[in-house]
Amino acid sequence: MAVTQAASRDASPPARGAEATVEPAAWLGVGAVRKRRLPKAYRHPGLDARLRAARTRTEAALLAAARAAGVRVPLVLDADLAAAELVLERIEGPTLRDALRRADAAQGERLVRELGSSAARLHAAGLTHGDLTTSNAIAAPDGLVLIDFGLGAFSEQPEDHGVDLHLVEEALEATDARAAALTDAFLDAYAAAWPQGAAKALQRLELVRGRGRYR
Repeated sequence: MAVTQAASRDASPPARGAEATVEPAAWLGVGAVRKRRLPKAYRHPGLDARLRAARTRTEAALLAAARAAGVRVPLVLDADLAAAELVLERIEGPTLRDALRRADAAQGERLVRELGSSAARLHAAGLTHGDLTTSNAIAAPDGLVLIDFGLGAFSEQPEDHGVDLHLVEEALEATDARAAALTDAFLDAYAAAWPQGAAKALQRLELVRGRGRYR
């Protein structure tokens, strides 16, 4: 289960997922969150440390590349690879999932269109999120922000892009009665924002739908 920044903004104990803990932090007076990858007892300690450091480095690189591609993501304020920790900008606002629950039809369509455009910019830049759901986007006051790139990768493969799209579809189907209309709006915005490459991703989405998330 992914841990979102939205779950970590109060004074409660750190939010804990399968891969990481996320807790409130401060960095040079700026509101932040600290994300730390958890050691795995079943792995050799040396290998475990290298894997956690590598995945922390990759996540930081993905966030930087996403920002360069015009996708709104948290700033990486600090990175400690030895501790497998990132200090990230804290993003205020509800998750997209919660925002959609309160949105009327027009507001909901606007939100998912923004998500579709963000997904297209990611994929066009050769990036995948890996856990692209409505719980991993924050409806900040000034626009949608994607968070939690812990399962992301640098990939130009239509398969990986199709999986990202399918995850959004699944999230909408599981949580919103307007899933069909919202999915159509999401995919329409995705195609419009990436006219050169969206067709391949959408074709692969059809295959992914037929078999579920995993091959």
